[in-house]
Amino acid sequence: MAFEQDKDEWLEDAVATIVGLAESQPTFTADDLRREMREPDDSHWPGTAFSKARNLGLIEGVDGRYVKSTTPSRNRSALKLWTKKKGARS
Repeated sequence: MAFEQDKDEWLEDAVATIVGLAESQPTFTADDLRREMREPDDSHWPGTAFSKARNLGLIEGVDGRYVKSTTPSRNRSALKLWTKKKGARS
């Protein structure tokens, strides 16, 4: 039987990781989160984590900029480029 993760716990950890990424580099993508976090049980969880971080005022998109994914399973699909929101607290 496979171990199932708690969604809320995974999202909390992911948002904390996103905050860490925002503090440590000028821009980042979901690929960066993927490298830092354990695999989610649901492929929608990373997007939910980015939405939560954005809604909390911690991050913002970089003016419509996208980059190609470097994750092989993503087949070079477009990823939104994110940055720490100006004035956001750590």
